[in-house]
Amino acid sequence: MSIEHAREFIKRVKNEKDLWEQAASFQTREERRQWAQGLGYDFTGEEMEQASSELTDDELEQVAGGKCCGYTCESEYQCGYDIP
Repeated sequence: MSIEHAREFIKRVKNEKDLWEQAASFQTREERRQWAQGLGYDFTGEEMEQASSELTDDELEQVAGGKCCGYTCESEYQCGYDIP
């Protein structure tokens, strides 16, 4: 396991739209971590947190799935998008 793998994973997801969309589809961090392992990235939750701390707050929210994409939110969630 490696913090470098976590950094590489974050960088790749940020730069590849299809991976970004896949990452956003998972409900939990554990699901996302297992998916990353399937892509060849092996890191612990702690290593991901450490690598994530190197990101801006906005980047971190996006990679961690904390921001709404604007299309899938339920109206009761506060995502910052105007949902009809």
